[in-house]
Amino acid sequence: MKNEEWSPYITSSDKTLKEKTLKRQKVNKALSIFRGLSHKLYCEYKLSEVKNFNLKTKALTEAAMIMKEKHQWENTWKRLGHVDGIEVGDHFQYRAELVVIGLHQQFRNGIDFLGKGEFSLATSIVVTHRYDNVRKSGGCLVYEGQGSNPNVRTRAAAPRDQKLEGGNLALRNSMIARKPVRVILKVCGKFNGMEEWKNTVSDYSYVYDGLYSIDRMSQDRGQFGKLVFKFVLNKISDKSASVFPRDVVKGRETFLKRQNSKCHALDKDVIRINDISEGKEKHPIRVVTPISCVEKPKPFGYLVKMSYPKMNHSTLGGGCDCENACVDSLKCVCMAKNNGGTIAYGANKRLVSPTKPSFIYECGPSCACSSSCINRVSQCGIQFQLEIFKTNWKGWGVRTRSFIPSGSFVCELIGELVHENNEKAGSNPHVNDYMFNIGGGRFIDASRHGNIGRFINHSCCPNLCMKDVMYDHNDKSQPHKMLFALKDIAAGREVSYDYNCCKGNIKGLSNICYCGSSQCNGCIFN
Repeated sequence: MKNEEWSPYITSSDKTLKEKTLKRQKVNKALSIFRGLSHKLYCEYKLSEVKNFNLKTKALTEAAMIMKEKHQWENTWKRLGHVDGIEVGDHFQYRAELVVIGLHQQFRNGIDFLGKGEFSLATSIVVTHRYDNVRKSGGCLVYEGQGSNPNVRTRAAAPRDQKLEGGNLALRNSMIARKPVRVILKVCGKFNGMEEWKNTVSDYSYVYDGLYSIDRMSQDRGQFGKLVFKFVLNKISDKSASVFPRDVVKGRETFLKRQNSKCHALDKDVIRINDISEGKEKHPIRVVTPISCVEKPKPFGYLVKMSYPKMNHSTLGGGCDCENACVDSLKCVCMAKNNGGTIAYGANKRLVSPTKPSFIYECGPSCACSSSCINRVSQCGIQFQLEIFKTNWKGWGVRTRSFIPSGSFVCELIGELVHENNEKAGSNPHVNDYMFNIGGGRFIDASRHGNIGRFINHSCCPNLCMKDVMYDHNDKSQPHKMLFALKDIAAGREVSYDYNCCKGNIKGLSNICYCGSSQCNGCIFN
């Protein structure tokens, strides 16, 4: 740290100048103890371990751990934002110093974070030459994610694709939550504050460069052809930095509250379209965005039923002759087609087993039973209030405005059924943003005509499951793709399903996953 007079920086208003000065003194004291102790240990090791070329590292690490046992570290709890007693521009000689004063609490890892999995947030990063990090003019930084260093060339540690976990996941979460990270730069030039180490100090030092916002993330091929994460960060001015919290974010509970609040329709949201279905659904489906966003979904024809080519659509030849609403499953021929010959729904018209993979046969237009039959569920359309909203990073998404009980039908994936040889699909059907592969060379094309299902996002830990339902035709190769609630879904929550549940996607071309769940594997398609 610079040996100069303390200068104030922006902190919370309730802290007095005296408190800040005292904290600065404590940080300086911790550094002084560390430097003296590490030098003493180095001298001792040098006499007893002449052939050990890692004496300096050993002395620094041992000094830090001795201080930890004596509770001499400062700022031991992890936090977002600036660290008390440390100023932007402060210099340090070794990584261990960053740990002792709480600026970056990792001896080796370049990314430090608090929380776990989807509830993690990055606190700080150290920018070194070990990865392909690029610092541009204007306070812009391109930071490469951690894991399987792509610059390693040995066979024993061959480079591998980086995964969206640990520090990489925390950086992604901070980007979505719009939380800042501390940036420490490894710079060339010896440090002047440790005269006792003048013959052993390295030709580099570390400087605290302040708070940065994470504005963008991408996944690219690195130097050796492996996938690496790239994070684009921009420096936050001191004035802007004051709006970010400096308090501790205590794990799962705090992050969960923040995530939940993001999923709800906030007061700042503006209704851009009152009903995108134009009265075709039972409940209006509105489109909402933040005040700062005036974007609307691109126009498309709203459908409430699948559009089949006439030559490929075989009508249902016959149905049940039940006159008592199919309450006797033993006599209903439609229920007999289901796995085990039992009805898929309970008396409340919800799935008995949402996780059970099977075809579902519902009663159809050729059946004698009434519309109140308990075996007519998904064909009755959307029964819950849904809305389309603008997500932070995934484009458009769908959330529920009402509580959805587990097992309830939510919506169908609707569009035009096309074949890969059809002119609509083209030679490469995946060039379409809203194409869903149902196998056998068939696709649901929701680009020109579709329903709200085209906006539902992927999640590696979804709250919806997909079922193949038959009720109006006999062709098992083109069932209705119906989405049901895997669990209770609270009002305001985004609804999602796993795109890997079938053979393709209906939304988006990017293979990078931004779901943020604890089970996220970084890619949409396995």
